[in-house]
Amino acid sequence: MSTRLLLAIDEQWPARPDCPWVLLGPDGKPLSDGHSEPRHWPAAAECELVLTGPQCLWLEVPLPRGAKRDLPRLLAYALEDRLLKDPDTQHLTLSHRRPADDGERDLAGVLVVARERLRQLVAQLAAIGRPARRAWAEVQTAPAGEGWHLSLSPTGAILRTGTSGGVALDADILAPLLAQQAATARAANTAPAQVELHLAPATQVPDLAALQAETGLAIATGAAYRWWQGVDRKAANLLQGEFAFRDANTGWFGKLKPAVVLGCGALALWLTVNIGEVLWLRHQMGQLGDRIERVYRSTFPNSPVVAPAAQMRQQLNLERARHGLLRDDDALALLAQAAEALGTDAAGGIAAVRFEEGRLDLTLTGPAAARAEAVVGLLASRGLLANLRADGATPHLLLRRENLQ
Repeated sequence: MSTRLLLAIDEQWPARPDCPWVLLGPDGKPLSDGHSEPRHWPAAAECELVLTGPQCLWLEVPLPRGAKRDLPRLLAYALEDRLLKDPDTQHLTLSHRRPADDGERDLAGVLVVARERLRQLVAQLAAIGRPARRAWAEVQTAPAGEGWHLSLSPTGAILRTGTSGGVALDADILAPLLAQQAATARAANTAPAQVELHLAPATQVPDLAALQAETGLAIATGAAYRWWQGVDRKAANLLQGEFAFRDANTGWFGKLKPAVVLGCGALALWLTVNIGEVLWLRHQMGQLGDRIERVYRSTFPNSPVVAPAAQMRQQLNLERARHGLLRDDDALALLAQAAEALGTDAAGGIAAVRFEEGRLDLTLTGPAAARAEAVVGLLASRGLLANLRADGATPHLLLRRENLQ
């Protein structure tokens, strides 16, 4: 085995290009380590990634037994109700598969990472001459074993509840999130006797007494956490399928060159057609805008035209109010949107509700707090203005209807 450069890639990379790295020798032992930008990374025969924090989600879902060729379709179907986004936008990697208790199905472990995020990382590393051969998920490589293991680093926390389960936690609100995990385990009669704590170098030691008091779990200090030690060939490599590593030095490229040329020609034709379609759609949108303005002028001849679509929506809200119906910016309407975005986490995840001057303020706890940032993006895609506000360790989701005027 030759030298391997392991990179700990967080959510900010490559916008923030520096990251921790370690160079492993042929025996798998570290030769050097550091934290720097790509130009200061040492030379190595191979480059591998560890996706840290919440970039990768690890779920275990029941799966009917079927042919191997049906696995992608079965996984997408099983995860449809567990993901905020369409499963087709996510890259799925099978980590393990074991028989379920009913003997008729399997329990499949699935590592989920955004396909576009993985594509960005692979392309960026290839562009700087560091093509990634393998990629790992920190939620799977962090320390695990009997009982629960909590690994803390300056950038976050990983909780391993067994050899086939792991979740990234927000270190800023670690105690309430860990307490929620403990409560869920007690309800299922699977709570551990203790939690073994692993601290990375330069990590602030938490208040163990307060953590034990809030979670009701005994905390024992274990071995130090080094993010690269759990990387081995037993963990699931995320770079498979469309992201599988292909060595550019092999003879395949020469054989595929005619197909590449043909593909480039087809791509050029496709771009030409799509640019024409975009221009046509822009023309149609202009016509549609003119039509909306004419309809508004004919319906409300004495009103000045500023933003016809928004003004018509405002008039619709006024009519709804006159007939005793909900406006789309009322508290219940906004709460329904928030509950739909939170999904099953809405039950027990909303500690307090406040509505004032068209703005809904939700105090989030537990899993709902952990998913708050993803929920903000989902609500924004629906035309709502949503953002987060921290009140100490408690996150607040602020939501109101977007005003187009």
